[in-house]
Amino acid sequence: MDTRDTNILGAFQLRMIDADISNIRLAIEAVLQEPNSALPLLYWRRRLEQLSRCRHLMHHHFSAVTDLLNRLAKIDDDSTGLARPPEPLNEQSRHSSLR
Repeated sequence: MDTRDTNILGAFQLRMIDADISNIRLAIEAVLQEPNSALPLLYWRRRLEQLSRCRHLMHHHFSAVTDLLNRLAKIDDDSTGLARPPEPLNEQSRHSSLR
């Protein structure tokens, strides 16, 4: 069985994902510098959500996408003045607070 073609295709897809993440990161920074850009943050959020559903994401891709989504959420919270909900307690801290 010859896997060279699928390896090349997989490598190409990984490079395209890297390029998309880099492009979106730069675009978000540009939108923050110039709020009246042609493409709003909502567009970039949707692009990130589409990327997060990609089946070829590796761990570092997923981490980068998640970080960018969290950054967008923080920007939205800061711009609307809403506070983030408190983080859920983990099991250990919940049990220690019950004592």
